[in-house]
Amino acid sequence: MNTVSTGFADTDSRPANILLYLVYFTYFFCGLTQCFESVFLPEIKEYFHLNYQHQMYVMFAKNIAFLFAVFVGARVQRVGYKTCLTIAMLLYAAGTLSLVPGLRTGQYSLVLVAFVVIGSGFTIHMVAGSPLLSALGPPQDSSSRLNFGNALGAIAQIIAPATLTIIIPATVLSAQAKLPYMEGIFITFGLGLVVLTAATLIVNNVDIRESLRRSTSLTSTIPGTSIWTNSTILLGFVAIFLVLGTEAGLFGFFRNYLEDPAIAGLSAHQSERLFTVYFAVFALGRLLAAWIQKHLKPAVHIAFHFFAAIACLFIAMFAKGTLAIIAVVAIGFFVSIFFPTLYAMAIENMGDLTGQASGLLTLGFLGCAIIPVLQGKLADAIGLQLSYGTGLFSYLFALFYVFRTRRMQKRKEVTNE
Repeated sequence: MNTVSTGFADTDSRPANILLYLVYFTYFFCGLTQCFESVFLPEIKEYFHLNYQHQMYVMFAKNIAFLFAVFVGARVQRVGYKTCLTIAMLLYAAGTLSLVPGLRTGQYSLVLVAFVVIGSGFTIHMVAGSPLLSALGPPQDSSSRLNFGNALGAIAQIIAPATLTIIIPATVLSAQAKLPYMEGIFITFGLGLVVLTAATLIVNNVDIRESLRRSTSLTSTIPGTSIWTNSTILLGFVAIFLVLGTEAGLFGFFRNYLEDPAIAGLSAHQSERLFTVYFAVFALGRLLAAWIQKHLKPAVHIAFHFFAAIACLFIAMFAKGTLAIIAVVAIGFFVSIFFPTLYAMAIENMGDLTGQASGLLTLGFLGCAIIPVLQGKLADAIGLQLSYGTGLFSYLFALFYVFRTRRMQKRKEVTNE
C-alpha cells in the first residue's frame, strides 16, 4: 500500500482528506454499533437475572482492554496508525458478531467475552484515531476536529435508540421477546464492520509522523524525557479516568434511572425515546464545541460545562418526576465535551511522544470499566439515585485539572514573550 508523507502544511492533500473522512466515518459507525450494543443493558439485566452491579460487568468487559492502551500507544507508530485502525475495525466486527451465540446459548460469560473483544477494538481505535484526527489538519484546529469526530459518534447514538423504537414494536415488552430483534441488529452491524475493515485496507496510508514532530515542544525533545515525568499527562489521565467512568455510569444506568418507579417510572419505550434526546443534546454539545473552541479557549469552555454538569448531577440525585428527567437528560449536553477537550489540552505539543501520551490518556477509559461497577455496587446498597453522587468528586477533580493546566499555559505564554 502506498504511503503519502504529509506535514501540517500539506494535510489538505487528497489522500489526507480521504483518510480523515474515513476516520470520521469510523467514529460514526462505531458509535452507532456501540449504542445498539449497550442500549439493551436493561434487557440484558432482565434476561440473565442480574443486579445493578452484575449488569455493569458489561461496562467492565467492554473497557478492561484499555489496560493495554499504553502498550498499544508505544507500538502504534511502528505498526502504523492506519494499520491499527484496520485491526480495530476487525475486532469490532468479531466482537459484535460474537454477541449472537452468547445470547442464543443464554450464557452471560460468552456475552462478556464478546464485549472484551469489542473493547479491544475500541481501545485500538481510540489510540490510533485520536492522533489521526489531531494530525490530519492544522494544529490550531486539533481540538475542533477531535470534538467533531466524537460528535459524529454522538450523532450515531441519536440514530440508534430512535431506530430501535421503530424496529421493536411497543407491544414487545420482555427481554425474551426482544431477543430476535437484538440478534438481527448485531448481525447487521457486524457485517457492516467487516465492510468497514475492508475500506481501511483499500485507502492510501498517510504518514503523519512529520506532523507530530512539528508539534514537538521543548519538553518533549529533552533527552530522557518521558510521559511518566510529565504532570500534565499524568493528571490528565486521572481526570479522563474519572470523567469517562462517570459518563459510562450515566450512559449505562440511563434507562434504569428513568424506568425506576421511585424516580420517574417511565416505560421501556419511553426511556428508549428519551435516550434519543439524551444523545441529541450530547451531539449538540460536541458540535457546538467544534465551533466554539475556534473562538474561545478550550479551558474556559470546559470549565463552564463542569459547573453546569455538577448542578445537573446534584439535581438528579434528589429530584423526582419531570425535574429528574430534565436533569439526567440535560447533563448529556455538558459532559459531551469532557473527553475530547481534556485529551486535546493534555496532548498539546507532545510531538514524538504523542503516541505514548495518547496511549496513557486513552488508558483513562479504564474508568468506564471500574467506576460503573462501583456505582452499581453502591446502587444495590443505597439506591440507584443516590449512587449518582459518585460523579461529584470526578468533576471537581477534573475542574481542578483544567484550572491548573490553564495557569501553566499562561505562564508559558508569558515566558515565550
